[in-house]
Amino acid sequence: MEQYREEQLRGIARECQEFEHVINAMGYGYSLLNVSPENYVRRCNDCIHWAGGSCKIFLDEISQWR
Repeated sequence: MEQYREEQLRGIARECQEFEHVINAMGYGYSLLNVSPENYVRRCNDCIHWAGGSCKIFLDEISQWR
């Protein structure tokens, strides 16, 4: 699997309208992340759509980073 930089994973997730954290999707809520909302960082690889880096939104966006 290709390695992506933290700034790429955060930058794309920050703008993504489809982002949903896997823990929240499992019904546990963000409290299990043990972070306050103001300190929470969105990353593509924490999203339900990530699927090992095959997310169409991610792939479309990452092509602009190269």
